[in-house]
Order: sequence, then C-alpha cells, then structure tokens
Amino acid sequence: MTEPLRRSSYDGTTEGYAPKFKPRVIELIRQQLEKEAPQRTDSIGGEKPYVLDLPELQVIGWQNLNQAGEPYADIWGHVFGEFDIDSKFDSIPSKVQSSGCYLGIFEGRDSVPKLWEQSAWDTGYFLGVEVGDPGTVPEGLVHKDYPASKYAIFIAKGVPAAAFQSTWDYIHQEWLPSGEFKFNEAGVFFINYTEKSGPDDERFEAHLCVPVVEK
Repeated sequence: MTEPLRRSSYDGTTEGYAPKFKPRVIELIRQQLEKEAPQRTDSIGGEKPYVLDLPELQVIGWQNLNQAGEPYADIWGHVFGEFDIDSKFDSIPSKVQSSGCYLGIFEGRDSVPKLWEQSAWDTGYFLGVEVGDPGTVPEGLVHKDYPASKYAIFIAKGVPAAAFQSTWDYIHQEWLPSGEFKFNEAGVFFINYTEKSGPDDERFEAHLCVPVVEK
C-alpha cells in the first residue's frame, strides 16, 4: 500500500475504538492490546503476536472491482476520491468502528500476502467496517460475514511498505515455522487499520490479523 487510508489527528487515546453496540471483533482486539501493552517491550522485526479467539466478523464494505470485474489501477485514488468511501462508511448506522478505523480483508488466501506488492491488493481485497447488524446497506457497498477463528495479531509499525515486509518476514520465516500454529485457510486474513494508520510515514501502525489453527 503506497497511499494513506485517511489522515487523522491521533491524540494517543483509544476513544476512536469505542463500540456503539456490544463488543465484537474490533473491541476484543483493542481490549487485549490495552491489557498487554504495558508489559510489552518487543518491536518490529521480532514482535510476538497476541493470540485471540475472535467471533464471526460481520462487515459492510467495498470490493476492489470495477464494472468490468477488474481491480482498480489506482485503488486508493478511486475509493477516497470519486467513490468517497469515507462518506459512505459514515452513513452506516450499525458500524462498530469509528471513522478512519477500517478493515482491509483479503479473501481466499492460504497465507499472509506480500502487502508491499501491488498485486496483493488486486484479487479478493475488501475494504470495510465491522457492523453489529447489517441493516440497510448503502448503494455501492455489500454486506459479508466471515467465520470465527483463532487469530495471531501482529503489530506492523513504521513506513507501511517496510513495516509490512518486516512483519511478513517475521511471520513466515520465524513465528510460523517454529511455533504451534499454521495458517487457517478456513478463516480470513485482515488488516485492522487504527487511527494511527493515516500518514504514509514512520507513524503508521496497523494490526495484521492472521487466522491460525494448531499444527
């Protein structure tokens, strides 16, 4: 990903995560990160993940396909320009997430994609927000459900491309080979963008949520 999701004035608080409905996937992730963060000293390039059992994920969002069924060459230019996805997401009354905290979902994968490569975003990419109840789906968006799974949650920090690559290297070269888990193909890999995921610089931070099962 080479473009920011949207610029935000992050003030160091977690109020942007406050759910409007019962706590679900996003709230469970936030609670676990807050609980363990003071005890953590590891950083990018060797950061052990948080392992959580997460419930079914319900989202409303946008699939990266044009009318011809092909991915957009300039995905971020389209969704935050002509399509104005911020406005569409803000109009969803049942969304659990606040504006700016979106989910990037990668469907049909058997491993964590190489997110620093453009091709990773061309097939099965879905940008959405978690909802408590699908209700009315705005024009141009669709509702999807993803199954419950155990997840290993890695924190990618820094300039996006470098952060994604460093985290991918750690997941595939160290954590999965030496650990008790493997990628769960029945689940879905997703990025939990936070309010720190705006500027395309060293302040970027996102959670890479990897579905796993015991080997």
